[in-house]
Amino acid sequence: MTVARDNLDALTGLRFVAALTIALGHTEALWLEITGIGMPLFFTLSGFIIHYVYADVFAGSWRGATREFAAARFSRIYPLYFVLLVFSLTHGPMRPALMNAEGLPVLASYFLACWTWWPITLNGELLLEWYFHISWSVSTEIFFYVAYALVFYRLARLNSLRGCLIALIGFCVGAYGLFYVLFLTRDVWEAFVLQHFPYFTPRTVNFNGSFYRWLLYVSPYSRIFEFIGGVLTCQLYRLVRARPELRARIPSGSLAVLAVVLITVMFAAFRYLGVVSHWLAEGNYSFSAYYVSLHMNFLLAAPCYLLIFSLALGGSAIGAALSSRLCGLLGDVSYSTYLSHPLAERILFHSGLVITAWWAHLLVILAIIYGMSWVLYSVVEVPAKRGLRQLLTPRRLAVAPSGGG
Repeated sequence: MTVARDNLDALTGLRFVAALTIALGHTEALWLEITGIGMPLFFTLSGFIIHYVYADVFAGSWRGATREFAAARFSRIYPLYFVLLVFSLTHGPMRPALMNAEGLPVLASYFLACWTWWPITLNGELLLEWYFHISWSVSTEIFFYVAYALVFYRLARLNSLRGCLIALIGFCVGAYGLFYVLFLTRDVWEAFVLQHFPYFTPRTVNFNGSFYRWLLYVSPYSRIFEFIGGVLTCQLYRLVRARPELRARIPSGSLAVLAVVLITVMFAAFRYLGVVSHWLAEGNYSFSAYYVSLHMNFLLAAPCYLLIFSLALGGSAIGAALSSRLCGLLGDVSYSTYLSHPLAERILFHSGLVITAWWAHLLVILAIIYGMSWVLYSVVEVPAKRGLRQLLTPRRLAVAPSGGG
């Protein structure tokens, strides 16, 4: 099945929303949990867009598609990651700690952008708690790309609309079930890990330094489920788009509103239950504890799929708002926003400007973040992507539509 691609401008705007929630959560400590909306949006969107752009490419020559895919993804993701990694190495205490026998493998994992693929520690501390930790999702995302090129591009062979819908629903139910089993057995497998790898901490003692958090929140092995569902959602959209009479009958506006309501209600329930359920306690196998534990990976995935699908169909007021020029611009710079926003506080500190009102501080930080994002996008992302694609491919690459990629 080959269908001409449309520009999915609303999904570019959705990337802006995802990046904004993460920037807000990291700027104001009281809003930290809102990042639990941004990360699922990024990972589910990634699966959708990757399949949207490359499904037909892989349907041709796998070897040629793999070269093109690798060149496109490398030129899109790595240059900014590399620039900010080098900046972190040269403007902080990272480099001295890594320039020794113990640190060199860790340094290599940073440059290869694969440091979340296993629970690396340095001086007894997981890397997620170390410097340049914001790049964890880049490492995890690159794992998704490898998995897509090796396995998940084959989901384009699902040519039955009904079968694809059943597969997506069944996948979501199966993922929730898998994480429920992991939840019910967590006291057993975490104890086993702590017995054999004592440098990890129990989740009830130090959650941030626990194997439990690495496995369920940071590692690509748990987060890839969000990506896979995004691929399935895209395949469903491709099948619907090939049938204009069916596409016209789907109430995309109502579906978009329903998705936003579900995300809001489910997030509010997570916030409430996270306070009252003691969800990390040993022996707590309650549904509320399971529900809160899902925020680390798959909790909001299903409504994110619904939102992305409805926005891709078009015709909704939410989609129209996200398709505006401003949202599109901020969506284009969202990758720079995500990777660079932790530097905003440092820039404000070195400016010598003292701001006491929280709202004024937030406005100034956001102005710094988006100014810096635009500069990095214009100076690093765009030129590097253009130059590397010309260098790495003998022919012109199919450029991703404005929906992402």
